Amino acid sequence: MEIQTIQKVMKKYGKSWESQDTNILLSCFTKNGIYQESPLVKPYIGHAEIAHFWNQVVRKETSRIKFKLGKCYVSKDGEAGFAEWECNNFHRGHKNYMAGIMILKMKGDKITYLNEYWNTRIK
Repeated sequence: MEIQTIQKVMKKYGKSWESQDTNILLSCFTKNGIYQESPLVKPYIGHAEIAHFWNQVVRKETSRIKFKLGKCYVSKDGEAGFAEWECNNFHRGHKNYMAGIMILKMKGDKITYLNEYWNTRIK
């Protein structure tokens, strides 16, 4: 895994947030990819589960999304990637600022596993 690969897929991921385009999001993941939106909830496995979550939370409950990719890193063994990010949005009528990090495993240019850790501050 290389930093440029992480940057490319995370920019695409950010574009899917800003445009609320489920198809762009799914193109970031392998067919059986895992999206762990929070370490405290059940992961979404495969395109159908990921799409269901995305359509319910991002498309229906969130608007005016601005995503900013921060620094990206690769583990020493090259098996995991890390991406810092920030996001401003409106979620359920509240203006939010979010900041977090994603832990990624990839196959080629597709995510096989994504685990997000984030915090939200209501503005």
